[in-house]
Amino acid sequence: MNKKSQEGVTLIVVLLFLMLITFVGIIAVKRSTTDLKVATADQIDTLLLNSSDSGNKRIERVFDDDTDQDYKDAVIKGSGMFGYYLSEAGRANREDQYIFCYNPRQDNFAKLSQASIAKPNGSTVMTTGNGYCDISKSTSYASARSNVVTQINVTRPEKAVVGQGNFKSVTQGSGIQANEPTNESAVFNIRSTSILPGLSNASKDEINDCLKKPIAPNDSGTTSSLDKCLRDEGISAKTLVQQAYVKNVVDNTVCFGFGVGDGKIAEDCQKLVGVDVNGSPKVN
Repeated sequence: MNKKSQEGVTLIVVLLFLMLITFVGIIAVKRSTTDLKVATADQIDTLLLNSSDSGNKRIERVFDDDTDQDYKDAVIKGSGMFGYYLSEAGRANREDQYIFCYNPRQDNFAKLSQASIAKPNGSTVMTTGNGYCDISKSTSYASARSNVVTQINVTRPEKAVVGQGNFKSVTQGSGIQANEPTNESAVFNIRSTSILPGLSNASKDEINDCLKKPIAPNDSGTTSSLDKCLRDEGISAKTLVQQAYVKNVVDNTVCFGFGVGDGKIAEDCQKLVGVDVNGSPKVN
């Protein structure tokens, strides 16, 4: 073998080694890219889950203190987040969706003035507020970084919830023979949907339009649901579903003792019905 042929063999071997090194490098880069995508997807999922869970925990705190203003606004008032379903007209309101955009920086939480109420087919019931999130507004984001938007839908199902158990929905301290709506404890479905608008190629109008879709339309499929719309538009989203079981407990309080006492309204009743010791309405 002459010198020239030896140089040719050496060149071929070097080229083979270069090709092998390049091939290994490509595999390493692809694997690193895949690992990065997996890590990013996991981080996105965690971020969305934490935001949805934060909204649900905020609702749970509403019930921590029944003397707190948030509790009174949400439960006692007929226009509140839960009071809307617990009022005298509450039975007719079942399946309606009480919708608001979760913003922990706001002082007033889920008031009707910051909410929308819609039917399952998406038609509007009340227009006093605009509860749908708007990604063009900083107040619609769950954090000051303006990255995650969380919209909460509260409903009270029309049908009894499976798994409640015997007598679980009966008001504590009352009899079941009455068969009255007020004798039934309430079960609510709370859906917190979080999205990352910045990771979507959809326009602002397309994203906002999805947020106005009902969570479970009942019009035989002619209206797209919130989840389906987000999925079709390729919008990163996470929905957390929680069931809240609100017990009714009968608690009788004597406000005025007929034939006994000093003729004054008891202190507990004054706070309960908003009157002074003589029964006159208190002026705030």
